[in-house]
Amino acid sequence: MYGVDPSKHILGVIAGAGEFPRLMIKGAKRAGMRVICMGIRGAVGDDIPALCDAFRKFRVGALEAPLAYFKAHGVTHVVLTGQIKPACIYTMWPDATARRHLAELDRRNAHTIFGAVCHLLQEHGMQVLPSTAFMEEVLPPAGHLAGPAPTPDQLEEAAHGMQLAREIARLDIGQSLIVRGQHVTCVEAYKGTNECIKNGEGSPENPVTLCKVTKPGHDMRFDVPCIGVRTIEHCARCGVNHIVFEARRTIIFQQQRVIDLCNQHGITLHAMDIPQGGITVDDLGPTADDAAHATALANALEKLGIGHSAVVCEGVVIAVEDPMGPLKCIRRAAVYMKRIRFVRLTNWLIRILLGKNSTPPAPMVMRGSNSFSPTPDIIRAAKIAGIHLS
Repeated sequence: MYGVDPSKHILGVIAGAGEFPRLMIKGAKRAGMRVICMGIRGAVGDDIPALCDAFRKFRVGALEAPLAYFKAHGVTHVVLTGQIKPACIYTMWPDATARRHLAELDRRNAHTIFGAVCHLLQEHGMQVLPSTAFMEEVLPPAGHLAGPAPTPDQLEEAAHGMQLAREIARLDIGQSLIVRGQHVTCVEAYKGTNECIKNGEGSPENPVTLCKVTKPGHDMRFDVPCIGVRTIEHCARCGVNHIVFEARRTIIFQQQRVIDLCNQHGITLHAMDIPQGGITVDDLGPTADDAAHATALANALEKLGIGHSAVVCEGVVIAVEDPMGPLKCIRRAAVYMKRIRFVRLTNWLIRILLGKNSTPPAPMVMRGSNSFSPTPDIIRAAKIAGIHLS
């Protein structure tokens, strides 16, 4: 598999939270691989060490010690697997090697950061495999999986939503969105799919559709879309009666349990290839700062017919406006960032006390397209949320 001979090669696993590391490690062991695991402190499950031939925890932001650990065990191939909290982008303590690589990035998000990690591993002679290695059986092909068969209206809704989701992913905003008919009700950003589902305006009387995709040209070595039991439970509570995801590029954890839950709650679950057509936008490319980044996003969102403004912080898309308006976008951004504001400030002060070079935490920045005209209510809400708006 992947040209990896279990008798000649050793697999290194970088494991975060969730079911993903467990399934991947078990698959690798079935294939006869020796597995050396680097667990992310505060994320990796307690049962993971027992599954591996060697295990050690490292903090987010460390690169030098993990590299030495893998080299000491003769690791030849690496897989990145499991969830790491988005807040780690702001709260990690990078070592000297990590700081150097982060400084070279035009924008910080999962794609750029994990891409840099993969490049560094390969520079040190370790081949990075797709994160779906040893577990292809959980990547469903196109077709109906569970719940009622999709209606013609649902298929039309799904096709439109998947086309828009493809463009949202292209802009590095997120991998999911919620649609009702031809209208987007929520776009995933910093907080992830479950928060998107919660804010998707669905109800039993007015159900909505969840669309989940990969970025065009997505690097399958990391950040592969996933659906699991918690996703279905959130959908059942929040009025999502239809889940459509990109075929052969989305992982279904505990597949039989997911199918049973969909059947129980009457949720249509199916995989499809993203239809051609629809409005497309160009990749943003490098941007000078957060203000330029947010402005470029706002213009792209307007072209897609979704919204007119976006909130960015240190290159990370925190929230974007959808048809519910900019005040909802501001409220979401405020809630997301409030949870990590204290940690960001604490980390900054500790660095100063330790004599480390550090700059104050950057504020959130909100910008709009040319048609965006902030009202007094919007200006007031942004000020309360700590968002720079001009």
